[in-house]
Amino acid sequence: MRRGFPLLCLLLSLSACGTADSRQSSLAAQGKTDPDAPLQTTQQISINAPADKIWALLANPQAWPGWNPIIAQTSAPGTLQSGSLFSYNADGMSIHAAVREFISSQALAWTGDVLNFHAIQTWTLTPQPGGVTLVSTSESVSGFLIGLFFSQARLERGDHSWLKNLKAAAELP
Repeated sequence: MRRGFPLLCLLLSLSACGTADSRQSSLAAQGKTDPDAPLQTTQQISINAPADKIWALLANPQAWPGWNPIIAQTSAPGTLQSGSLFSYNADGMSIHAAVREFISSQALAWTGDVLNFHAIQTWTLTPQPGGVTLVSTSESVSGFLIGLFFSQARLERGDHSWLKNLKAAAELP
């Protein structure tokens, strides 16, 4: 019985892949994360830079390793657009992603998969008075036994680091 346990886990996890992917894609296309995901975070930061400057950093995955030390490498077709497929290595995980929402200088959302784990990450840029932009990111992560491999604290630290590094890069003269 014990020998078959890994196979059973694999079959259980694969059985929901199509449904999860379709639901995740639909939510992300609306700029939403998964409200039922066991891991979720929403964070924001005010950046003293125009939305266009921030967008140029955020929508160009090839440049991410230059300003975000969490990102070891990326593979992307250049600047993101709706439907773009890209991958990146973040915090030791290779993530395969697809852009689901793209509103230039305003909103970006992608779905990302690592093994049987599914994530949605959304970004919104809201101009404020005085040349400041409020940047918000929300992320949800779900998947079979996610809690054994990834924690809420790790998710929050990662997104906080993304925002902090984005702010530092965008505020450079």
